[in-house]
Amino acid sequence: MDVSEITEKLRSEVTCSICLDLFSQPVTLDCGHSFCRECVLRSWQEAQVPWTCPLCRASSQPRALEPTRVLEAVASSISRQRRLPRPRDVAGQARCGQHQAIQKLFCEDDFSPLCVSCLLPHEHEGHRVYPLEESAETFKGQLQEALGQAWAQEREAHVLLEQERARRLRCRREAAILKRVILPEYIKTHLGWTEKKQQDLLIKEKRKNMKQSRASEARISCYVRSLEKITEELQETLEQPLLDMLLAGKSTLQRSRELLLCCPQPAALRWTLCGNTGMRELLLAFQSHISLDPRTAHASVIVSEDLKSLRLASHWRDLLNNLQGEAERPLIVLGAQSFTSGSHYWEVEVGSKTEWEVGICPGPGNSQGRVHGDPLSLACLNMGERFQLWIPHALEGPEDTGTLHRLGIFLHYEGGHLSFYNVTQGCLIYAFPPVTFQGPLRPFFSPGLIHEDNQPSAVTICPLSPHS
Repeated sequence: MDVSEITEKLRSEVTCSICLDLFSQPVTLDCGHSFCRECVLRSWQEAQVPWTCPLCRASSQPRALEPTRVLEAVASSISRQRRLPRPRDVAGQARCGQHQAIQKLFCEDDFSPLCVSCLLPHEHEGHRVYPLEESAETFKGQLQEALGQAWAQEREAHVLLEQERARRLRCRREAAILKRVILPEYIKTHLGWTEKKQQDLLIKEKRKNMKQSRASEARISCYVRSLEKITEELQETLEQPLLDMLLAGKSTLQRSRELLLCCPQPAALRWTLCGNTGMRELLLAFQSHISLDPRTAHASVIVSEDLKSLRLASHWRDLLNNLQGEAERPLIVLGAQSFTSGSHYWEVEVGSKTEWEVGICPGPGNSQGRVHGDPLSLACLNMGERFQLWIPHALEGPEDTGTLHRLGIFLHYEGGHLSFYNVTQGCLIYAFPPVTFQGPLRPFFSPGLIHEDNQPSAVTICPLSPHS
């Protein structure tokens, strides 16, 4: 076994199996397995059963974790060795320790440099042996590809981290809406649920979701740090001379590939209150029959015979030259129902790659689809490269909750509450601040603005869902 193999074996012994990097403040558990101190503490914080080894699940006594100095010294030594230059002759080329000849060849099976004399004993017969520079250039390309993938994964992980933090904030908002609006209404028709039982369950569910979210954020943060370390190491390896790059980069390349396969998944945050499996099941208790009023439809909008779907007329492009300024106003169809009290929930199918707008508006409307006063709505706009959700007449923007095909709308008239839910992802998009409703409110729907970039498709009111 040569020096490089010994070094590689030592390196595997001082690599943390959690972060896949050299030990940082290594600690050894009662079972004999070692990890970075920060990694094992984070693992215990996230584990269902604390004080167990992340590898073998053996129990370990909770105590102050003192660094294992021997492992720390070996890890530090190997880290420094990566940066030490190899012995070279005056021309800057490495010489074979056995034959004292310049190493111009490289065996990719044994991953070791060779001189011509190394081939004579037939030890490398049948092996893939190439000129050193050729192998180095091939390997350099693999390192550069791995670096590009690590950079891309790092960017995605940072986005995932920000989304996880936003999910925790959304969880707090959902808990507040449940406490203030949804659950008090729900227990009015479910007499077995007292207010105290409701509040106790809500507190328990909120704590559970917040704990899962924090643990998920910790996992993603650890993953981001690991990606930052591996990209730095890949860059350092690429800057080394060819032979050093070959010998030092094998382990780095392998660990980078393993790391790219370990991206943590966000925690699934669910509200399992009142015997239900999620917030949508609570909202379905308030679902109302909604249909379209064709008398309120703009002439450019076609309403289906079952009064559940609307779309732009097939000749909509010809309308662009005849609208005379109306292209900047959405083409609205009002719902046939109006609300002056109570809680109501309905769902709408919307296209993920099209413009639309849905919400509620005050007043009766008229035959041209116009509304009186400012509506409360959620719109999807074409922003050039992507479609973006937008709240008209509001400074605060909605949550980016990912793919959206089905949208839920919840109205609580007396509480002055209106909120939108991503049914596809099962989470809150936006809740308006409490307002005082006066007079009747009607649902409204729009296929968006008429313009060249809009790709119109149907907006459909979903049928009532079974709810026990």
